[in-house]
Amino acid sequence: MEFADHGGLALPTGSPEALIDEVASLGAWKDVIWERFVSLQIASSDASALTGTVHTRQIGHLTASAVASTPQTFTRTPRLLSHDSRSLLQVGLVERGTGHLEQDGRTCTLTDGDFALYETARPFTWSLAGDWRLLVFTWPRETVPLSDAEGQRLTANTLCSREGVGLILSPMLGQLVMNRTGLSVANSARLADEIAELTITAALEAGHVDQATSETDLFQRVRAYIETHLDDPTLGPQRIAQEFFLSPRTLHRLFARHDLTVHAWIKERRLEASRHALTAPGSQHSPVTEVATRYGFRDAAVFSRAFSRAYGASPSRYRMLHVE
Repeated sequence: MEFADHGGLALPTGSPEALIDEVASLGAWKDVIWERFVSLQIASSDASALTGTVHTRQIGHLTASAVASTPQTFTRTPRLLSHDSRSLLQVGLVERGTGHLEQDGRTCTLTDGDFALYETARPFTWSLAGDWRLLVFTWPRETVPLSDAEGQRLTANTLCSREGVGLILSPMLGQLVMNRTGLSVANSARLADEIAELTITAALEAGHVDQATSETDLFQRVRAYIETHLDDPTLGPQRIAQEFFLSPRTLHRLFARHDLTVHAWIKERRLEASRHALTAPGSQHSPVTEVATRYGFRDAAVFSRAFSRAYGASPSRYRMLHVE
């Protein structure tokens, strides 16, 4: 059996069973919140009257929780960040009461099924008023196809439950917490990914971020990264996806929109860099095999064949023809 450990949970991946915590003191409440989510500073308007419950269910790598308590404020401070570096993408949906979320210089107000994104790797504050109930959905940050720059643009924007993608997504999120999905481990992971992508779509819509412009910017940054790492033998889709906090599938899809593949682009840029190196002034004494190795070609014969197909001559012949 596989296990997941996200935000302090240790549940079988895809487990249909929910964990339920009920507390009646500020100290116990802090322990539960820190274990289930991340370290937060908690300020209650009346600590003596505090009660709280947390229901938690695991769906693949997505943790779905329902949190209910008395009026209070949760703050992720820089000091707590230095002691607890867990990097998570979270969505908070205010099912009951009123919530105010602050992050990245923005503040949004949520009520009646509205929801918003936030990230635990940077400071944030949740202020919850009334007899509130907050649904919290948590993904490990590295599993979400969103760059750092995009993430900082999308946090603390109200995603309305009454229009656009929110009209579909809000009730779906509500069902995830309390109902068993009945899915296999593989399908639970797939559902977790799809919910993340729908949430990002809703955030792009609400934050008035032009998705086409955002993807163009990302594509340019990925290509620039490849260009400066051509000599890295580990350069490949997995490495690049990790660098930009993307899933490999998202990276491949990004290149496919430009009728390219990641592998083909890396190979093309390495061949071009090799061509320049072979014909640069003073390069005559650099062995062809050394140039090939420098740009990630470990097999001299493979390099020679690829170079010949691209430029119509072997590396040695090409250099002889183009170096004065």
